[in-house]
Amino acid sequence: MPADRLIVRFAYQRGWQVVDGSTILQTFEKKEEAFQLLVDRGARVWLQWSRTVIGGKTPPYDFAANFLQDTVGRILKTLHGKEAGTWFWTCHEGGATGKVPTKDEAVFGVERAYTRRVVKADWR
Repeated sequence: MPADRLIVRFAYQRGWQVVDGSTILQTFEKKEEAFQLLVDRGARVWLQWSRTVIGGKTPPYDFAANFLQDTVGRILKTLHGKEAGTWFWTCHEGGATGKVPTKDEAVFGVERAYTRRVVKADWR
């Protein structure tokens, strides 16, 4: 069964590699070509996740998604009001957003949106 979440990494002097675990699936000259392989497979990029830092503080249930050195998205849990307990997600590039019941679904939303954004899959 193919993985639904793959790593895309910069391979110095070799271009961009798509990796599943410790296995290099393919190497490409351009980043967009590597991401296109993910879209073609119905997969998404495995982003690096960390706590969001605002003014030196880390708010609860608030996480940033990074690809290499760039912050590309964010997820946060709604703590108050009628939507308390739901998760909001946003992909900074392209402006895709959503509200979902779980953290895993929010992570999925950002990673899928960013993967498709890199190759302009949803542009008309």
